Amino acid sequence: MGKKVVILVLGGALLVSLVVTMVRISGPAAGSSGNRGIQNREAALREKAGAILTVANQNFSTQGAPLLLASSLRFEGEVLRVHVGSGWDRLARTRRQALVDFVSARYVPVWQKEMKSHREPAIVFREGARRVALHTAIDHWVR
Repeated sequence: MGKKVVILVLGGALLVSLVVTMVRISGPAAGSSGNRGIQNREAALREKAGAILTVANQNFSTQGAPLLLASSLRFEGEVLRVHVGSGWDRLARTRRQALVDFVSARYVPVWQKEMKSHREPAIVFREGARRVALHTAIDHWVR
């Protein structure tokens, strides 16, 4: 009888530890939820967006002046706003389209991985207060 009690207690402890381990593995990573988690993900997205814009400037700039000046995130990372430089107007429409495609093709997978989502972020290209290009899951255009 004492042996059965010991086996029952050890089996119960093993079952409880297995359930706790499964819950910890399937749950969100430490520090990934709440305001702190959003700030960490936004910081990672800012860094990766900056790297993408640097590569885009290297590939598409013709006179040495950067075409894409700066980026900012809005609405908890849902929107990437890219400010374009004065060289944007001098680019042919096909080159502008290729530039928007280049940035969106590289940023969307990074955003989806970082945010753990299958949706797509909006990417807005602006020259001053005017929108000059847009990429969303529904709409994609260049002026």
